[in-house]
Amino acid sequence: MTAHDDALSERECWDLLATASVGQLALSVHALPLILPVQYYLDGRRLAVCLGHHALPERALDETIIAFAADSIDPVTRSGWSVQVQGKSMIPRGLRVDTDCGRPAAAAQVVEIEAGKISGHRMHLCPLIDALLAASRPLPTT
Repeated sequence: MTAHDDALSERECWDLLATASVGQLALSVHALPLILPVQYYLDGRRLAVCLGHHALPERALDETIIAFAADSIDPVTRSGWSVQVQGKSMIPRGLRVDTDCGRPAAAAQVVEIEAGKISGHRMHLCPLIDALLAASRPLPTT
């Protein structure tokens, strides 16, 4: 990404989150940071996140502050967006749908996030990294 990233308005962030369904959930498990790929559903300004095959302790998921991110890059224009949400998590009780999101985890591995803060930016991929990838060479030394 370049230093010329453009900040997104709160409205643009919500609109862009509505166009995707896969993101990353960041939380603390046993006092260590953990980032997981997840599928999500946006309902107004709340996110329902399916943890899939990740079996996590309930205390890491219920009534805690967590972060969520989603992004999209267009391979042709080499640009896209990234949105981050910080908020309070809770395990929904009494869902009237099948919450079997994957194996080995089953019921209750869906987490709702009530957003406290949302931010985002438009971005462009870094020409230096693109050149290194194209040439398959190591990082230059300083």
